[in-house]
Amino acid sequence: MTTSVIPGYGTILKRGDGATTEVFTAIAEVTEFNPPEISLKTDEATHHGSGGWEEHIGTLLSGGEIGVKVNWLPSDATQDEEDGMLHDLLNRRKGNWQAILPGGAKGFQFTALVTKFKPSTPVDKKMSAEFTLKVSGAVSTFTPS
Repeated sequence: MTTSVIPGYGTILKRGDGATTEVFTAIAEVTEFNPPEISLKTDEATHHGSGGWEEHIGTLLSGGEIGVKVNWLPSDATQDEEDGMLHDLLNRRKGNWQAILPGGAKGFQFTALVTKFKPSTPVDKKMSAEFTLKVSGAVSTFTPS
């Protein structure tokens, strides 16, 4: 049987501008990132009538953290300290984001803070950088238009 899996090439990470009618712009030269990792926190709720087995309840959902790797373009408006991801970090800006899967069939929307910037400038390779997004609030799916 032939697989129907889709390659990750073409996945897009977009950052919202915060305007009333929000416009999302693709982050330049993203080389790797993963959509939000959704997890459920639990609390142990065992009691004397649990029959000797632990019981757990689900409490809070978390969108976790998203690592974003880019070819670092220090003057690019989507990455720089004036308007881009580095600006968001330096100004503690919580913003809206979209992750759109290849082919535009499905996307994820979430709000996040940029919490880390790690540039790399090796003498024998391209400049690159890693950003970390900390999801704050709900993660939802949508069909891109």
